[in-house]
Amino acid sequence: MTVALFPHTSSFGMYGAEDEPLATGPRFVRTERMSRWHRVRSGVRYGTGRTVYSLWCGSSVFDDRFLSRESLPAGDVVCATCDGRAVGSGQEPVGPAGRTLAFTPLGLTPPVHCPGSRSDRLTRAIPPGTVGRCLACGDLHPVRAMGGPYNGRAAIVQHPPGGRLVKPCPFHRWRYLDAQPDGSIRCSCGRELTAPAGADRAAHPQP
Repeated sequence: MTVALFPHTSSFGMYGAEDEPLATGPRFVRTERMSRWHRVRSGVRYGTGRTVYSLWCGSSVFDDRFLSRESLPAGDVVCATCDGRAVGSGQEPVGPAGRTLAFTPLGLTPPVHCPGSRSDRLTRAIPPGTVGRCLACGDLHPVRAMGGPYNGRAAIVQHPPGGRLVKPCPFHRWRYLDAQPDGSIRCSCGRELTAPAGADRAAHPQP
């Protein structure tokens, strides 16, 4: 039996369009050198065929060079950081010995400010240019001159994400959005990002 994994978020541009984030993984893992069992947070199958599981405590295990278990016998030691975060995040329903735990993984909720804010690359101005459409979320907002003499640009003002904010990249979330000539959005790793299901972008065409 496997457990549901969290997205493999990263602040670094080290993943490409051929890499696949894994949705499920083993419950307990350890290598021969590890002194205790660990919990899996996320996993990636690279385009090269290599699989890497990231653990809640920050360690990793690679390919099939590890042991995995669904349950453990009494007395086996489990990494407390891994187990507490796995339970507190909601990956597991009940904590060790029935304790109530809490942990909120970073990077999983939409940003407070839309990633299209103050970005001329993600602004599609509507003539005469005082209003523009945010290519990240589809909403209309005022366009202002900003950046000063050394980084001058005209871009949409800072705003909260609209209801048509594109789905996040499974690796980089909304960190590295880039607009294509046709108005579509890609992550810097090459993945095309679309609006969430049910979001009516067709009712709000690009100008």
